Amino acid sequence: MTIHSSAKIAILACAVFLTHQLSYGGASAKSRIYSNVEYIEEAGDLLGYELEFHLDGSRVTGVLRIYEGGCGSPVPVGGTLSGGKISLRGEDKFYGKVEMSGRMSNDLVKATLRMEKAADPETIKLKPIPKPHC
Repeated sequence: MTIHSSAKIAILACAVFLTHQLSYGGASAKSRIYSNVEYIEEAGDLLGYELEFHLDGSRVTGVLRIYEGGCGSPVPVGGTLSGGKISLRGEDKFYGKVEMSGRMSNDLVKATLRMEKAADPETIKLKPIPKPHC
């Protein structure tokens, strides 16, 4: 049995699609989580930042979790992702206005995080993870 070239292309396209769907979680293929959260064993604390978001075209909506001991405080954020540049804004009672801007690739988000109630901006690097810590 011989497979025609158009059938080969269709099979290859299906394989690529399925691989992409499995890599990013099926129906929520555009939902992603990036994190630098670490577990500090001596204190039993989680520390760091976690960005969980959904991408719809260039529009980004999601939650930035700020871990300072226990489960992270969720800050709703929204913004854009275009040409690898990500820009997000949100607001929280405790942290005030939150802004994050930087570069994003499949394996890293490198950004500057500014929180209204923090002394200085912070450069953060977040890597993709399969599910949130909390």
